[in-house]
Amino acid sequence: MNRKKKKALLITGLAAGLVFQFIGITWAAHLRAVSALCVGIGAMLFSLSVNRLYRLSYEKEFPQAVRQEQIELADERNIQIRSRAKSRSGDISRWAVAGLAWVNFLLYGPLWITLALAGIFVLAYAVEWYYTDKYQKEM
Repeated sequence: MNRKKKKALLITGLAAGLVFQFIGITWAAHLRAVSALCVGIGAMLFSLSVNRLYRLSYEKEFPQAVRQEQIELADERNIQIRSRAKSRSGDISRWAVAGLAWVNFLLYGPLWITLALAGIFVLAYAVEWYYTDKYQKEM
């Protein structure tokens, strides 16, 4: 898709986001669920469109910097660094979920929340185990 078509599509997304937000705000008193959904969709469309429009402008203004970014993203060392960072953040997130489950349990919160958080914790370990086994077989 060329630059003009992308820009036109993003401007349409920007306008659609504003329309969704307007609809969500005006329907707030009547249909609460639909109103919240419209505001959420509108905020998402608006912010994504603004971000991509800014990125298109940046790419046009600094093409050499964009090429350098693409080279750095494909660099093997940077790939390993990102992989380690993702792994570390996954560990931290997993233990944060376990901590939230314990806090909810100790504060006598709803049992379904505690069980859901514990399930997410177990699911994270299961997914990690699956991919570890899969990659060990590949290598």
